[in-house]
Amino acid sequence: MKKLIISHGDKGGVGKSIYAMLVTDYLLDIGRSVAVVEGDVQIGDVGKRYEGVAGVVTMDVDLDKSGRDAENSIAMLFRHVEQMGCETVVINSPANAKKALDTNAELILPVAQDLGFEVCVAWMVGIEEASAEMSGKSVICEMADRKIAVVNRHESEYDADFAWFTDKKHQAAWVKSGGLVGEIPELASRVASKLKEHKGRSLASLAGPDSPLHIVDRQVIKNWLRKSWASAVAPLINGGE
Repeated sequence: MKKLIISHGDKGGVGKSIYAMLVTDYLLDIGRSVAVVEGDVQIGDVGKRYEGVAGVVTMDVDLDKSGRDAENSIAMLFRHVEQMGCETVVINSPANAKKALDTNAELILPVAQDLGFEVCVAWMVGIEEASAEMSGKSVICEMADRKIAVVNRHESEYDADFAWFTDKKHQAAWVKSGGLVGEIPELASRVASKLKEHKGRSLASLAGPDSPLHIVDRQVIKNWLRKSWASAVAPLINGGE
């Protein structure tokens, strides 16, 4: 079945971009072509990384909008998707994406489903309790065919005040509503900086034989990708199987 995967979370700096990259690399690894929608056009790090990468089509659609402007952006997005006949679409949403995504969920979900897409949403959980509370209030998460809440360990640093864990009611409510739970393991800062330096390559290519990185750093990335895919990506794409 065709997949529309949305990297959401509303807060800035919670790992939406890295999740969108991990999903894109996973789909390429299993032989799927991907349309990457960069919704955070001010930064554009996901779109820039995959521009020109084999098997990927990139497009910029400004989703940092509200009201009628947001609806127009979403309409433009789906016109492109319909015309291209994409089988898998990955959307990297900006901070405050609820203005566009949650407000227009009743437009996004029916259109995506009429186009034959299964809608999968990843909610990137921030440290603050507000982020955990918002996970239960997201309309697009509620309406999605499948959803997963993901902790980005690089961002959380196992903070004692990380509300998703210190107050179990948030995680319990998510799971009770049918949500999956996963995490992106911490990546050594020396290696994470290498990912940022090489923007025109997929993450997996930086772990491959033609990578410009040292062999030990390639292996660190390979291990990190494998663990991230198993915990945070494959369950969402494959239905928890």
